[in-house]
Amino acid sequence: MGLPAPHLKFIVQRVKKYKFIGPVLTLGNQDIYATAQNIEGLLAKEKIEFSRLEKILHSVSSDIPKINKEAANYIHAKTFFEFLGIKEEDYYDIDKFPFDRPKILHDLQSPVDSKFHDFFNFIIDSGTLEHIFDIKSVMENIVRMAKIGGYVLQILPAQNFLNHGFYQFSPTFFHDFYTDNGFEIVEAYLIEIRGRVQRFHKYNQARDYVGLSFKPGNRLLNCFLVRKKNQVETIMSPDQYFYKKLSEDGAAVEHDFNKNVFDRLVSSLRKIVPIRFHGLFFRAWTFMKRISRRREYFDLSHKW
Repeated sequence: MGLPAPHLKFIVQRVKKYKFIGPVLTLGNQDIYATAQNIEGLLAKEKIEFSRLEKILHSVSSDIPKINKEAANYIHAKTFFEFLGIKEEDYYDIDKFPFDRPKILHDLQSPVDSKFHDFFNFIIDSGTLEHIFDIKSVMENIVRMAKIGGYVLQILPAQNFLNHGFYQFSPTFFHDFYTDNGFEIVEAYLIEIRGRVQRFHKYNQARDYVGLSFKPGNRLLNCFLVRKKNQVETIMSPDQYFYKKLSEDGAAVEHDFNKNVFDRLVSSLRKIVPIRFHGLFFRAWTFMKRISRRREYFDLSHKW
């Protein structure tokens, strides 16, 4: 669980854009991979007014000092949000285990206390959901805890994080769950980890639901920022968007599979290529899809 430089930059830019306010909740104690000076420099660059803090809390994670020498000065999430104008009393973290001294000691696989329903204006999960087996219970708790008008940000594994946790997620999981449970998608990306930068590829459900192809060796993360529009009485288990659309209009799905000349050519070739060659055919097909599909993106660097 943690927020490296690109994710901290993303959050700071969205705080500026959407004016997030407290109370704030992080799922787990989010390690902040930054010093106070790093955050001050970032806020100055983004032209966000801030006050120098009299008290700087440092990370309580036992793993942080093992990263590098500078990590001994990495700050606690509470201090990061104080820089963003969130008062100390409006910062909460929730965790099943006591070793990171969470403000709320609770297993997210069980319903949270009702006093936290409709309570938080901003909830962040950057590496917790994939470690909890009963993900539906966690998502239900998130829905219950978010205020109407409040935001949820989840940055979670999509590809090449085998055995990091129980799960890796397709982006349709977040789109389908949230849109069926009273939320709107504010921003959605697939983050491609590319050495010194993380590339935020814009995710478009209406276009991308038929499948996505990225370089197989690269690691991918989901990044979904959603906003709660209304309260739902019963948390829904959604049908996958693909099958929902297929049941409503199969011809439209076939059209989406064959939107351009390349797609139509592939569909035709797949029918005539012998089945024993389909493995090679699939590799060539996905390679061509990667280079033929242009996608809107922006990069955020690990450098301060």
